[in-house]
Amino acid sequence: MKIELNGSWLKVIAMLSMLTDHLAYYYGCDNPYVYDLLRTVGRIAFPTFAFLLAEGFLHTRNRLQYLTSLFVFALLSEVPWMLLNHDGTHNVMFTLLAGILGLHVIENSKSRLVTAVCISLLGLSTILADTDYSWRGFALVLIFYMFHGRPVLQTLFGIPVMYEYGFMGILLAFSIIWLYNGERGFIQGKAWKYAFYAFYPAHLMMIYYLR
Repeated sequence: MKIELNGSWLKVIAMLSMLTDHLAYYYGCDNPYVYDLLRTVGRIAFPTFAFLLAEGFLHTRNRLQYLTSLFVFALLSEVPWMLLNHDGTHNVMFTLLAGILGLHVIENSKSRLVTAVCISLLGLSTILADTDYSWRGFALVLIFYMFHGRPVLQTLFGIPVMYEYGFMGILLAFSIIWLYNGERGFIQGKAWKYAFYAFYPAHLMMIYYLR
């Protein structure tokens, strides 16, 4: 029997993976083997979110609204992120935001030189701002977009970019992404969409208050 996953199930898996990763990271675990296992499961999250972002960009009817929503939730997420992290870094939504801007540049720029300069500056901005997943996360969004519908190429280019974060976890992420059947699934409508965005700052705030 062939197993397939729609976009909604990918979102659920990514959110549960992210929650697992952050609970392990912020609360720790006495058993190093259990800790490593939890962090490995947690590595499913970002590649899946990056994949869904590229898919969403390709299928959304209102890209300006898509960009604006991501920007607003990136700002909202800074408060719990800064409460939990005192290292000058910034939350992953800014990395995804840079990715969306990069996709806009690729799609709308008519000059290869302008495209190359803008993409380089956006990638550099994630490094200078020290956003979560930094330039690697930014690059992965572009890879998913440029090789849309070609999972073999997405995997071949994506794994080396994300290898630093743990091979097994990243391999798990791409294995799950390969199960995507191109359907949107049960998460539809504005309420569900914003609930999906809100989960990120909400779960960070929950972790902060329960520590």
